[in-house]
Amino acid sequence: MPFHVKHAETDALARELARLRRSGLTEAVHFALAKAVAEEKAKEPLAAIALAFCRELAALDAGGR
Repeated sequence: MPFHVKHAETDALARELARLRRSGLTEAVHFALAKAVAEEKAKEPLAAIALAFCRELAALDAGGR
């Protein structure tokens, strides 16, 4: 399945990563995308961050009464 990069800087980054990793372009792009997806999945969901923040605020408020 073809995938064409039409952005010059993106093409240059992919080629640089391939050169640094001593791999082909497909492998370099796959590596970069897999790493980015894993990093995004590892992030704590915004709802969980907001809930923790609200709990901390509630605890501060309860302690200040």
